[in-house]
Amino acid sequence: MTERKQCARPNSKAGIGLVFLLLFSTLGTLAVAPSASANSNQSLGILDASSPDETKWYSSFGNIEFTVEIYNYAGAAAGLNRGVSWYVCEGDVTSSACKSNFDEKGIINIGNINPSTSNTYTSLEQWTPGQNSEGVFTVLYAFDTPDSNPTDDELRYLVNVTVYYTDVIVDDTHNPLENADGLAVYQGLEVINTDTDYILNSRGQATICGSCLFDASFGWQLWSIDDTILLKEAYQNVTDLPAWGGFTSFNRNLPAMSYSQEGEFILKWGVFESVGSPYADMNTYDNVAQMTLIVDDSIDLEVSDLYPSHDNQGTSFYYGVDRVHSVITNQGNMSVYNVTAEFEVYSPQFALEVESECEIDALLPGESTICMFNMTTTGPNRLLRVRLPNIFQNGEDVRNSDNVLTVTTNVDPGEINPYIQQNIQNGIYRTSDTVELVARFSEIASQPLNFTWRQGFYVWGQGQILNETGAEFGLGHHNITLEARDPFGTIEYNYIEFDVLNAITIDAEPYLTGEAVTELAAYANHEIALPYLGTNYAIGGGKSPLMLVGVEILADDEESDPGLRGIDLSMNLSELLPESVDLATVDLRILPTMDSSQWNYIEAPNAYEIDDDYNVDIELIAGGAILIIGTLPPTNASVEQLNWTPLEAGTIQLDWIPSGDVSDPYVGGWNVYKFQGVQGSVYFPEPNNGVNEGLWEELTLDSLAVGLSLETTQWVDPEPLETGICASYAVLPVDREGNPNYQMVNITRVDGEAGLLCGDAIPPTTTVVQFDHSWAFTNDTDCFDRRSDWSICYVVNLTWTWPDHEAQGDLLWNLYRIESQPSNVNLKYINPIAASLTGTPGEQGSFNQSGIEIDGVRAYRTYYYILAPVDYVGNEQQIASYPSPNIERVNIEDDWWSYNEYLIPEPEPEPEPPLGIPWLKTFNEYMEEEEFQYAGGALLGILLLNFILLPVIIKKRKRLKRVVDARKRNSSSKRYEDEFDEFFE
Repeated sequence: MTERKQCARPNSKAGIGLVFLLLFSTLGTLAVAPSASANSNQSLGILDASSPDETKWYSSFGNIEFTVEIYNYAGAAAGLNRGVSWYVCEGDVTSSACKSNFDEKGIINIGNINPSTSNTYTSLEQWTPGQNSEGVFTVLYAFDTPDSNPTDDELRYLVNVTVYYTDVIVDDTHNPLENADGLAVYQGLEVINTDTDYILNSRGQATICGSCLFDASFGWQLWSIDDTILLKEAYQNVTDLPAWGGFTSFNRNLPAMSYSQEGEFILKWGVFESVGSPYADMNTYDNVAQMTLIVDDSIDLEVSDLYPSHDNQGTSFYYGVDRVHSVITNQGNMSVYNVTAEFEVYSPQFALEVESECEIDALLPGESTICMFNMTTTGPNRLLRVRLPNIFQNGEDVRNSDNVLTVTTNVDPGEINPYIQQNIQNGIYRTSDTVELVARFSEIASQPLNFTWRQGFYVWGQGQILNETGAEFGLGHHNITLEARDPFGTIEYNYIEFDVLNAITIDAEPYLTGEAVTELAAYANHEIALPYLGTNYAIGGGKSPLMLVGVEILADDEESDPGLRGIDLSMNLSELLPESVDLATVDLRILPTMDSSQWNYIEAPNAYEIDDDYNVDIELIAGGAILIIGTLPPTNASVEQLNWTPLEAGTIQLDWIPSGDVSDPYVGGWNVYKFQGVQGSVYFPEPNNGVNEGLWEELTLDSLAVGLSLETTQWVDPEPLETGICASYAVLPVDREGNPNYQMVNITRVDGEAGLLCGDAIPPTTTVVQFDHSWAFTNDTDCFDRRSDWSICYVVNLTWTWPDHEAQGDLLWNLYRIESQPSNVNLKYINPIAASLTGTPGEQGSFNQSGIEIDGVRAYRTYYYILAPVDYVGNEQQIASYPSPNIERVNIEDDWWSYNEYLIPEPEPEPEPPLGIPWLKTFNEYMEEEEFQYAGGALLGILLLNFILLPVIIKKRKRLKRVVDARKRNSSSKRYEDEFDEFFE
């Protein structure tokens, strides 16, 4: 029988590993082969780098960009799969050394480049050399992988970097003549005049290191148009350019420039030289700007146009003031001053009928002005001519042909056609309005015109404008007639009607202004108030009531309807509302009265509009109250240091310090909430662990104890806690509607933890030690002289030893005095004679009371002094019963005779007793007392009964004893014997 053996495992594993190794090496070859092949077919070259510029210096603290130009020499688009990196190395190092040990490196992402074209790419990364960078640095651009021509795959050059960087850059787009007025412009070039000073200015940027000194020569140069001959120059040194290391803009005036010859020139301006420590300007190629400038003094004034005032294209002229307009233009390159334009009108027979002048103070190059002349003649075929001089202060006019303009036309009188324009189109004015009536007329009316304003036979005034207040016209309807008369005596009429209503000004600057319009005399009442505390306006939408603005219009007699036409109000929300309110959330509602909470939307015929500056314009047809609503920020008010103090009888006192923005008018006050029960009951949770508003809303649903004003800092719970009952309190700020802000809640704590606090309603039972007294008669004549009464001349001294205090706190004692023996007496309704007594435990306390005091001690009186303990919360032991260690009985006897025995008369001597026996005398005295006689008779009767009855009882006892003894002897039961023994013993 043969056995089949298993192949050896090690050889199998080696074979499988070899297969996988060959497979992965093949895949790697496939992955690399196309790329290498592609790069070998490409020919991209780094053509140039525009940044950084090897000809410039750079600041060590500036950001330097990297921009490179790449050219595609191949016949197909390429570059998408190739990368370009830039390197920066300190010093002048080779490419290979810079790649291996660079100071900074970045990547430039490039895309496909079309054949035989170049693209420019900028790195997203920049280089900031830093404060320790100084000197030459090597900049290297290189492809990450070579192509078919590796000779142009790298670009290496050097740049200079310094921490002492200084450079001034002049803005070559700036016009240095920007401040020169009245310059002519010829084909876009500025034209100046000879021998005239012009102030040039230069603008640009400068960067000077903070420790550098720099002196720049700012100025200008005037060159010939071919830029070969320097004609004139001027410079000034500037040493106060800001030196802090960053770029700062500058605007510097240059020396005044002038030139004496006309022509076309090149003006250069900027910084022409500089010196500095350690360096002067390090990049001078941007220090100077230039422009082409024309110098020319030609004068050419022109009468450009002549037309009637009513139509600049018209040919018919009319009689009147300023009826002829002529346009005068300065077509030259020099300003002219004090020019007189002459206007003349000739008849067909060339008779001069009108002659007037127009003075022109100044006319700058390119400017025009209009001269207006009066036409004071009429008729057909009139020749109108406007003429300018040929010679001026600055020279002669270079073209005289345009200095005169002539027009032949007809001049007619025009129709008046008067009408009235009023400043309020609807013709309804308030008494506070200005009624402005303006007389208008035809543009061709002959002038001057005379105007008269009449109402019936009453003349209101003369002139083109009638300006009166509505109050001067008076309430009611008015009809005003306008009478217009021209210089030829022609009269034309027109009229206008309007109404004047009563205008009532409402002024509450800066919060509110407005006006009410009524048909009758009336007055306005206005009121601005915060929403009433505790009133729920049910706004919704996350908004709250912010302010109430009420307006009421009443007739002067307070009974008639004032005939209100409307109320216009303007409110400044920025002044009305606190800064904490987001005005963008503000909206308006309307209430019938200030104390109402039933609002409505402001809808037609009422209207309002809030502009971008949060001013509100409101139009109302009736009085009422505007309710301003909006979103309030969270109430930033809370109570801090919320402490509780137990008081007597289980009462709890809360004290706190208001914190936050308690001046916020929208904080309505504090709500105090209370839970009470036995230990283990529900209490308010710790808010420092986070506030769940849903939970707190449920906790406060039925637990409100009281609402307090914002000024309140202390509250005593009017419901004392019974013994065994504890409580938890929470204090929250509420808004004016009474809505609490749960996020600002604070609670009472016990030993720093949320929980139930308990009161103390149990009075103390401590007693004093050795409560004792002494009293004495003073026998003081001064005391007697007070009231002529010796009974007040007594002093009581009480002494005791103070007991130990309670563990919860020190005890106080009240001392009471009553004149009847106390038995469960309640001291609540008795005033103590001494209150809040205290002392050191173990030491003696005392109290003295004199008869000369009000309600003092008296002789023949018995007093009970009661010491009642009061614990640290004010609980007092008010139930007293005698005897007690805390009660001392004091009986004051009449001790006056002890000091005045000499006033007692001597008693008469007593008679001798019968038979000389003293007790017999006493017996005889008692025999005279009726009580003693009754008692003596009863005693004799009892003695007689004893003498008679005792022998009889003794005899019967002897007989009974004999019978009992005989029965004992004859008895067979011990029980009976015992029973009789018990009976007779």
